Amino acid sequence: MISSFLIKKILNNNVVIAERSGNQEVILIGKGIGFGRNQGELISEQDVDKLFLLVDGSEQERYKQLLSDVDESLILLIEEMVQFIQAQLQIKLDERIHLALTDHIQFAIRRIEQGIEIPNPFLMETEIMFPQEFAVARKVVEQLNIGLDVELPEAEIGFITLHINRAYSKKTIAETSVHPQLIHELVELIEKELNIHIDKQSVQYMRIVSYLCDVVDRFKVDGDIYRSNNLTHVLKEEFQLCYNVTNLIVDLLNNRFSSSYSIGQMPDVVLFLKKLLSIHK
Repeated sequence: MISSFLIKKILNNNVVIAERSGNQEVILIGKGIGFGRNQGELISEQDVDKLFLLVDGSEQERYKQLLSDVDESLILLIEEMVQFIQAQLQIKLDERIHLALTDHIQFAIRRIEQGIEIPNPFLMETEIMFPQEFAVARKVVEQLNIGLDVELPEAEIGFITLHINRAYSKKTIAETSVHPQLIHELVELIEKELNIHIDKQSVQYMRIVSYLCDVVDRFKVDGDIYRSNNLTHVLKEEFQLCYNVTNLIVDLLNNRFSSSYSIGQMPDVVLFLKKLLSIHK
């Protein structure tokens, strides 16, 4: 049996607020779904491309307001992009991706129109940490540029990558973005303390980021890590500089994750830094 919806409000030609059985308010999106229709009319589910039922009342109101203020072509294109992302990654994204992505792209376009550029200093780290999402985000930006006749900068690939990751990991954007920022901070610390420069475009940099991600993950898990006091003493005597830098890394991560790991639990970091230093001599 085909369901129908009662129109409560028409936001534009492609978006309407409607009511379905049980007096449940929904947002309906479809090409031309609101054109020539009036409040109180019925819409068949066959005419609906996308239905939104945002449980959070404040989010639903925000989405309604956003949709009434956004160009209709952007709304439909975002819908296409969400379907594209899900098909490419073979995952189901949280419904809030529609709100987050529409809001973000609209703001990005306005910045371009005003000549304002927001850099993304963690672009390289984001690509290394989320390669699949980053590759899809690159295609999304390409299609948005064509569909909207704009020129979104490369920085947007990183931002959209984080939105994609958030939409299936159930984390906030702040939680998703903290990892690339933290890795970036650790690399800068290592470069400064070892007095070296690491080429961000090199394979070596990819390996460093991958290794540091593993190190960070240890601090996010509350568990016992093997400690060797004898090895720690040897490393301190033999590789003083790398030992001291490791100490700084451990202190930084302990503060960030409220953990209490010691350098004795991280001998591999000292050896990793020693190898890195020898390469750059």
